[in-house]
Amino acid sequence: MRYLISGYYGEKNAGDEAILVGILQEIGLRDPNAGFTVLSFDPDDTERRHGVGHELVAMSTSLRSPTRLRAAMRSADLLVSGGGSFLHEADFELHGRSFLFREGKLRPIPYFLSIVFMARAQGLPVMWYAQGLGPLHTLAARRLVAKAASASQAVTWRDYDSARLAYEIGVRGPVQQVVPDPAYSLKPAPAAEAQDLLGRLGMAAGTRYLAVCPRPWLGRSAYLGSLGQALEKAAAELDVEVLLVPFHQVQDPPVCEALAARPGFAGRARALPAVTSPALLAAILGGAELVVAMRLHSGILAATAQTPAVIIDYDPKTRAFAAQTGQGPWAVAIDRLEGGSAQATLLEAIKDTMAALPARRAALARAVAPLQADAGRTAGLAVQIASAGDVWAAE
Repeated sequence: MRYLISGYYGEKNAGDEAILVGILQEIGLRDPNAGFTVLSFDPDDTERRHGVGHELVAMSTSLRSPTRLRAAMRSADLLVSGGGSFLHEADFELHGRSFLFREGKLRPIPYFLSIVFMARAQGLPVMWYAQGLGPLHTLAARRLVAKAASASQAVTWRDYDSARLAYEIGVRGPVQQVVPDPAYSLKPAPAAEAQDLLGRLGMAAGTRYLAVCPRPWLGRSAYLGSLGQALEKAAAELDVEVLLVPFHQVQDPPVCEALAARPGFAGRARALPAVTSPALLAAILGGAELVVAMRLHSGILAATAQTPAVIIDYDPKTRAFAAQTGQGPWAVAIDRLEGGSAQATLLEAIKDTMAALPARRAALARAVAPLQADAGRTAGLAVQIASAGDVWAAE
């Protein structure tokens, strides 16, 4: 069967690529003859990253020439929409309050849902795969999401907050489930590969380090000052190195490099060059004492390697991740960091985790085990719908 996959792929974000790895891996395990067409912002990059081991082609996401997209839909058995968190209006503060446009381009909600509506108009079944949802600020967004989801064969949400919001706005699809993020199914690369890369940065085997995964946020910068000061104190008091790890190949390196260059680190901080392999990133995070996670998938990939996180809570999805993995007590709200009132709280969360690492690792392993075990069930539902064009009750 052939699966047409629509998401934020080819955008140089390791988190989104980790999602795609998980989807391809788990569907492929359940449908050995699966073929994939991936809508990508960089088709060549997507084919290079994901083509090995799969019958996969990537094509442009552009809607300006819909003929190719319609042809891809005619040859597909299922549209997989997701996963990820593209159904949101979180950036209104930065890009204005237009429902339709952001910097002259369609916003994610009207763009991605236009693909859903096009598929349904052609009779192609649609499954929303581990989607995040919200925040939704406009009535138009709420109505469009509800209409598109209710017209789909199955809707699976990545967390309970997304499912609750979906119910509030009127989503009434035939099948709705809360499922793990596909990235929970990833296996970290061998530790030797991670150490080889770290060695080239001057970090000897056995070096104790904190991995920190920051990101730009709504054009603000004060939170980075608070983060930097807390990390400087943590590095000195705990006698550890600090490794700044970019997840977005374009957006994150300047942030990481600026933090690593802070004089208060006294040479203890390094910025990792952008890494394109989610499995290698998981191994690097797995070798850390803990991860300070602002990027959602830095927390998820760390969790797959049983490395606990101190979470910088900047979005509903990071809040949901903290709750889902039992790490809520170690989440620090970014608004408080931005205001300068949570620097000490962040430092204490880091020190508290370091003082109780065995207990935190054990608790995280217990929380993550069912998420890893269930990550494949979403793929099973996708194969079921693709093979039948509908959903039937399990016997």
